[in-house]
Amino acid sequence: MTARVAIIGAGIAGFAAGLACRQLDIEFQLFDAAADPLAGGAAITLWPNALRALSELGIGDLGSGVAANAITQGGIATDWGAVLYQLPLDWMRKQYGCFPVCVRRDVLLLAMYEALSRPKIAHARVQTVLEQTDGVMVEGSHGRFAYDAAVIADGIHSQARHHIHPVQPRPTRYTAWRGMAQGPVVDPATMWEYWGEGVRFGYASISPHATYWFATVNHRLLGGQDASWDVARRLFAGFPAPVRACIAATPDADVLRHRVQDLPPGCPMAQGRMVLMGDAAHAITPNLGFGGALAMEDAATWLYVVRNVGISPAAFRIYAAQRRRRVREMAYATRQFGDVMQWQNKGIAHMRNTVFRIAAPIAGRLLWRRLLGSTGRP
Repeated sequence: MTARVAIIGAGIAGFAAGLACRQLDIEFQLFDAAADPLAGGAAITLWPNALRALSELGIGDLGSGVAANAITQGGIATDWGAVLYQLPLDWMRKQYGCFPVCVRRDVLLLAMYEALSRPKIAHARVQTVLEQTDGVMVEGSHGRFAYDAAVIADGIHSQARHHIHPVQPRPTRYTAWRGMAQGPVVDPATMWEYWGEGVRFGYASISPHATYWFATVNHRLLGGQDASWDVARRLFAGFPAPVRACIAATPDADVLRHRVQDLPPGCPMAQGRMVLMGDAAHAITPNLGFGGALAMEDAATWLYVVRNVGISPAAFRIYAAQRRRRVREMAYATRQFGDVMQWQNKGIAHMRNTVFRIAAPIAGRLLWRRLLGSTGRP
């Protein structure tokens, strides 16, 4: 298949699109505004749907290295350690063929980059992608170049998307901090989340000697959204031992602060010969850890459609139709779930915990089937 595709963004979504192009023998050019797009970030949870998508994209051997530490036990508990819900991880493995894993973002990006044979990434800020009769014109700090199609995958603040669909990210009422604890601070096969009143802490083991963690705090408890980690950290002093161990094993200078935002559902997944993937199309709140997985699903679906239909506006419309409902539901679920998890009132938080403890074991597997999607590609 002879075609040239511009991929705007050299993150997880952009590399996943590149892997799809490689499977299709399509020539591609990656663009990214960052001087070193492979650096930075914390970690990402690869649920079975993400691992399945990576396998379809041609790198299903992550288990031998990058994703070797399977998560076999975990759940949700209160801020004093009472268990509310056990994740159905054994069921997940039987249903989907694997346990989830947690990997460092930079390690995953490097593995994807190596699988692409280390392609050149043009250091450029792409500002617009203009549709033409038989292709697209990509314009930015690099100049103007023509391609047969473009994949817009440059994140929630995408300038290329804004040109075709002006939309601003939606704020939430809480801020997140992320870190990487060094040393054997928790069981290496576990992931847990602890719910308090307007505060939450979660961790997932990456290896026996590294643990990814996140903390979210309502702005009302911080006195505003610009509070420091030193202010937020004090709110976790009474949390269970694994929480305190993760915080103690992470230098304050290495803790990353993030404003939690998402995009309102409804961004186009495709327009003409332009296709949107990842956060550029459907940035969701990180409450369920599915943002990266959705980007990989996007690329795997696009691969399936283009393989059968070819590079064309018709193929991109099919891709958009197949992804639209899925990403809309995930955006709604993660936003609503995050709001519930951040409830601050003591009485309402107690009610939340009681209802969740009773309802989650009953409805949990149905919910997980919706979150993880079909075991096969449509």
